[in-house]
Amino acid sequence: MKNVLVFFGGVSCEHEVSIITGVMTANCLSAKLNVYPIYIDTAGAWHTGEKLKDLSWYKTRDFSSVTSVTVNAGDNRLYAVKKGKLKEICKVDAAINCTHGLNGEDGTLAGVMRLSKIAFASPGLFSSSVSMDKYFTKLALKGIGAETLPYIKMNRINYVKKRDFASKYVLSRLNYPVIVKPANLGSSIGISVATNDDELSAALDNAFRYDEKVIVEKALVNFREINCACIKIGDKYLVSECEEPHFNGDILGFSDKYSGEKRADFPAKLTQKIRDRIRDETSYIYRKLEFNGAVRIDYLLDGDKIIVNEINSVPGSLAYYLFVDSTEKFCELLVRTVELAIEEETDRENNVYTYSSDILNLDSAKIRK
Repeated sequence: MKNVLVFFGGVSCEHEVSIITGVMTANCLSAKLNVYPIYIDTAGAWHTGEKLKDLSWYKTRDFSSVTSVTVNAGDNRLYAVKKGKLKEICKVDAAINCTHGLNGEDGTLAGVMRLSKIAFASPGLFSSSVSMDKYFTKLALKGIGAETLPYIKMNRINYVKKRDFASKYVLSRLNYPVIVKPANLGSSIGISVATNDDELSAALDNAFRYDEKVIVEKALVNFREINCACIKIGDKYLVSECEEPHFNGDILGFSDKYSGEKRADFPAKLTQKIRDRIRDETSYIYRKLEFNGAVRIDYLLDGDKIIVNEINSVPGSLAYYLFVDSTEKFCELLVRTVELAIEEETDRENNVYTYSSDILNLDSAKIRK
């Protein structure tokens, strides 16, 4: 059986949500693969052990019952760490990312896996980082012709120096109402709607608690939120049906997503034309930004206008419920993504990454700098 690492947890505001996604995925894959759950604690240390597949462990977090682990650059093996010494556990065939938010979903984990030559059955470095940062998401989507809301970017340093200018700047570019978002957070944390100067000031103060970069968007008044997911299977792209979540207030908040019973229409009640356009757009964005693994794209539907709201490169529970009606069926899809990742990593090894030259033998004075 293939040895697969499932990463979750992480130094992120979405730590607990990530645990749920990771434990589900680790247990789902264990029937088909030899799974090593890799829990990243809130200090950034890595741990593995069978107990990490049980959600009850996280109530006490008895670290004496699990093993500290790491990987090394250029070496596709998992090592136990004890008293500063490394002991090999296994050769790693692939890894799956279930860490939501910063320090995982933002491309950092993809980079570590690339350095360690471990096949990654999740979005890669570029697609992860560009979909995590809402400002860069806007730039990338504009580059491929996808529509987003009008926005401005604000930095904490400038805001602190000129906070009295903020409302004038927003009014000159967008006008109220606006929605204020930390650039690098998910799960609706730190997001607020502002309809006047006082609310804008409070929203910016809140958002800048979580990130040094903030996006202020023109807020829609009457709209629908529609979610659609895509996953690459071999050389084909499987696009899910559309979902319409329901929520209280002006935005879909953290409690709407994760607390209590989830309310949603699935499939969403859409005309065939709108449904097809959203599904086509999802496949198009997935392909153009070269995603791997399960990715969910959230849209705003303003009449017949389809607007991309955000891209979730590591969606909650990896959005399995949008593809199939059971985790067992989703496991089959994930196993195929692991196989595809291994094939792609094997093919990547055929690339030439070095170039031999005589430059180091030249007189240093003759070398152009």
